[in-house]
Amino acid sequence: MTDKHPKLRELKFTLHRIFRNPSAIIGFLLVLFFLAVAVFAPYIAPPKYAHNPYLMPHKGFSPTPKPPNKTHIFGTASGQYDIFYGVVWGTRTAFKIGLFVVGFAALVGIALGAISGYYGGIVDEVLMRVTDIMWAIPTLVMAMTIVVAFGRGLDKIMYALALVGWRWYVRVIRSEILTLRDQDFVQAAKIMGVSDLKIILRHILPNAIYPALILASKYR
Repeated sequence: MTDKHPKLRELKFTLHRIFRNPSAIIGFLLVLFFLAVAVFAPYIAPPKYAHNPYLMPHKGFSPTPKPPNKTHIFGTASGQYDIFYGVVWGTRTAFKIGLFVVGFAALVGIALGAISGYYGGIVDEVLMRVTDIMWAIPTLVMAMTIVVAFGRGLDKIMYALALVGWRWYVRVIRSEILTLRDQDFVQAAKIMGVSDLKIILRHILPNAIYPALILASKYR
């Protein structure tokens, strides 16, 4: 009997394999923990400044850090900044930066890699040469140049990291699509008159996306 819900069965099989792996369970619980800290930050560490809760509160201006105590359970840094408050609210900042940078870089890189690998020819040549030029510039130098050009600020740093991060995804997706574009199921879709966009989105990318997801999980 044919399974009426193959996607659901595949999802159940994947989840079953994940939750049989102790490392995966620990990683999943850690992500949930930090996500909970980010969501409930206003309750865990109530803001001291209503206009900007991301400003770390401090008492005095002593340059000597203080050890943990009843008032500051993680102690204080130089300038008497509350480390616990910074850790809690910094979790939100970390999620914000991570999701934006990885999401933007992956979206741009996957799109360019898919176009390059699927169409080939002059399109592939141009996109790969542009990628090679970007690879020739050191990541840190490029990011610092962007920050200097557009000014200081967290948003500028996020844009800088995103603009230098797409290079990894282009080559990974391109190499995967080069092995898939001549497969029978792709050729059959072309013969049936399916548009290139639908072929890429529905037939090729679902089979080529996994290396990019692994790359995204390792992005730093």
